[in-house]
Amino acid sequence: MMIAGTHLRRRDIFYLGLTARHYIPRLPDYNTSVNVHDHKLKRPELASAKSKKLWDGLENLKERTQGSLIPSTLKHMEEDAEFKLTASNLKKLGQKKLTREEKKNRQRALDRIGIPNFLSFWRAEKKKQGIEDKEKWLRRTAVEILQLNIGLYCNQACNHCHVESSPKRSEMMDRDTADRCLHILQNSPAVHTLDITGGAPELCSNFRHLVTEARKMKPELKIIDRCNLTVLLEPGQEDLVTFLTEHKVHIAASLPCYSAKNVNLQRGSGVFDKSIQALRLLNSAGYGKEGTNLELDLVYNPLDGKSLHQQVSSQQVSSQQSATVNWKVTWSCWYATTT
Repeated sequence: MMIAGTHLRRRDIFYLGLTARHYIPRLPDYNTSVNVHDHKLKRPELASAKSKKLWDGLENLKERTQGSLIPSTLKHMEEDAEFKLTASNLKKLGQKKLTREEKKNRQRALDRIGIPNFLSFWRAEKKKQGIEDKEKWLRRTAVEILQLNIGLYCNQACNHCHVESSPKRSEMMDRDTADRCLHILQNSPAVHTLDITGGAPELCSNFRHLVTEARKMKPELKIIDRCNLTVLLEPGQEDLVTFLTEHKVHIAASLPCYSAKNVNLQRGSGVFDKSIQALRLLNSAGYGKEGTNLELDLVYNPLDGKSLHQQVSSQQVSSQQSATVNWKVTWSCWYATTT
């Protein structure tokens, strides 16, 4: 959890939104390769496809997106070689040793591509500014954004997820921790934004408690829900869109690409269909429409981050046109990022 600039006692130290004394890892962490600069997604082998049709379109979309995504996610995880390898290493080495090894590997990976550690970087930058006095290196300012990672449980298991969320993760923020965060929010007058992430934060048992109490506490507070979209279609979440609308929650929705093929490759089979259906549900509630004050932003992850700056403008136009013509959805803002 990121709570910059707050003063917490040792027993209040948080890790991923959980009190340290309650943190029990349920899955091997760090499935993602530490060599970030080498990350590439494999394109599926071209089979002798019966049809070259990339997406079935809006016809029967509602029927195609019925039911939970979790069974197919679990099936994919059972077949994934990288996940099985890490599970084997966990069994052989144990969580603590595996975590220590991973930390070493991450540092070596950064060293290999010439990335300095934070202290070295900070000293070099301050030296450029003519600042030698160590007392002037780090001075916190007022906290304006409170970002909470409230759990690792998710209905998806994306291969780019940096916290390894999945349906097999059971770690969630408990009520005591949630109330402690609300206490910090109440006593931080400069905080204007509550940014909630996960996992799929909406599937955490205390998500609605946090949103409801935060909105009561600060009516003008900007509350961001970092949403994977497909969660809106999970059984038991039928009233989630209504809840988000009533509390005027800003949706920052992740849609890795405007291509059905790339989204399903990156996030799992069926995710693109469910994402489009979820966007249409949000639109029907007023999200992404002018004059409603219900913000719906999309976050796009190019497969090739190196060409991000060159691609984003043309791809934004292309995807906007595609969305208008094919998806029949609208949104507020479009952001591109790399993982």
